[in-house]
Amino acid sequence: MGKLQGILSFEALMETGAAVGIKILEVGGTLLLCWIIIRIVNRVTQKFFQKQTQKQRLAMSERKANTLNTITSSVLKYVVYFIGLFTILNLLGVDPKSLLVIASAGSVAIGLGAQSVVTDMLEGFFIFFEDHFAVGDVVTIQNITGTVESVTLRYTTIRDAQGKVHIIPNGSVGIVTNMSSEFINAIVNVGVAYEENIDHVLLILQDEMKKTSDMESILETPVILGVVGLDESAVTIRIVAKCMVKTNFAVEVELRRRIKNRFDQEGIEIPFPQRIVHIVKEKEEA
Repeated sequence: MGKLQGILSFEALMETGAAVGIKILEVGGTLLLCWIIIRIVNRVTQKFFQKQTQKQRLAMSERKANTLNTITSSVLKYVVYFIGLFTILNLLGVDPKSLLVIASAGSVAIGLGAQSVVTDMLEGFFIFFEDHFAVGDVVTIQNITGTVESVTLRYTTIRDAQGKVHIIPNGSVGIVTNMSSEFINAIVNVGVAYEENIDHVLLILQDEMKKTSDMESILETPVILGVVGLDESAVTIRIVAKCMVKTNFAVEVELRRRIKNRFDQEGIEIPFPQRIVHIVKEKEEA
């Protein structure tokens, strides 16, 4: 009798183990399927928006298409996660109807804790539809300046000049300074010695700025604002050049190079801080 009970217990254990194994395989298969679907969705949406930017009849810029691509992928990803969760719960024997009842009962408590999440998602939609900035723009958000790499429903990702990645919740974006809107100004301050004739220096600079027509990044001839500072060791002259977005740094570097070479040709001194030291030698006592 005891031997028969042992056999029955072993068979029950095997059946239970087989059932558990099947459930694990089903859950694992569901997770794998969700992962595959998300990968496919990301590729499909990316190719779709790339094609749309190539169609002349569609008035959608590349930057806006990239932003819409990241937001669409984010939305579809959450949809897949949601469906996958309900599928797994159903496989585990949880009635979806009872789950909805529990979710409804706890929605108030969850809602209080999820206010920031909802705010982030709403701001994500506003960022796109109001077109304040898009993927690829150079912006300043919360004193962080960098290139927007992605905009999802919840977060905006920025990479700064040092390569650091900053992830900012959309609800915390606040004031945005966009440096990729139509044009940007390159600003160069030039210091000359007090001994130089300022009127002569301004004429030299004006002549040199007229030669910048070969710089494709510059949209208009640079403007010389004049003397903007009488500093400790130099007279500061400011030059402003209207240029294409994301080119201001390169334009500033090139203008400084040209100005330095021209000043060397004209014999115009660019001063640097100097310190005069007087050495007083005490007389030896007799």
